Amino acid sequence: MKRAVIVYRSRTGTTRRLAEEIGAYLATRDIDPQVVSVGGCDVQALRDVDYLLLGCWTGGLMIVRQHPDQPWVDFARAIPATTGPRIGLFTTYKLATGSMFAQMRRHLAGRLSAPVLELKSRTGRLSESNRRALERFIAGA
Repeated sequence: MKRAVIVYRSRTGTTRRLAEEIGAYLATRDIDPQVVSVGGCDVQALRDVDYLLLGCWTGGLMIVRQHPDQPWVDFARAIPATTGPRIGLFTTYKLATGSMFAQMRRHLAGRLSAPVLELKSRTGRLSESNRRALERFIAGA
């Protein structure tokens, strides 16, 4: 069975809810998901998974200068370099994601292979388009 780790940083619980929904969805696809906060994640264990999804709430000035918060950045810097898992990113937001994914990618550069998935949600719920994107992600498309 393939394994996925879904690591999140949540401020109000919305990003945690999205992480849990991603994990529940992957479980229906015969993937063993582990959903964990950045504070509870063993970064060394990330080398031995098939899928790694990293998420954070969108911080910034409403519609500009979006960025992950410092605990997420610190976590990203602690990830050991690996090319093993397929990488996906996710975020929750109030008005816009703006530069959030670009900022997340910047902090991960040189540690992981390029992320091939970006999911976003205002509510912390998986939309139908998010489910289709996850299907493509796990199929390798």
